[in-house]
Amino acid sequence: MAEVIDRIDVCGVLVHAQKDKEQEVKDILSAIDGVEVHHTTEDSRLIVTIELDGRKQIMDTMGSFNEIPNVVSTVLTYQHSEEV
Repeated sequence: MAEVIDRIDVCGVLVHAQKDKEQEVKDILSAIDGVEVHHTTEDSRLIVTIELDGRKQIMDTMGSFNEIPNVVSTVLTYQHSEEV
């Protein structure tokens, strides 16, 4: 029988939205499973975390951010994975 390993996989992402479109972007991001928007800065950047099962899911989710209307860019700022 294979041992089950519980993991925590989380990353922080800085999402740059078009000016005056921050709320629209925030609403779309917040509707994505495993995504949480923590703060929006005065210069149209959203501080976001993604917490999902596995790095591949996280990276696929982050990659999808660039397909969201009014997203200018995304930058991975933090990644952490560990067994719990």
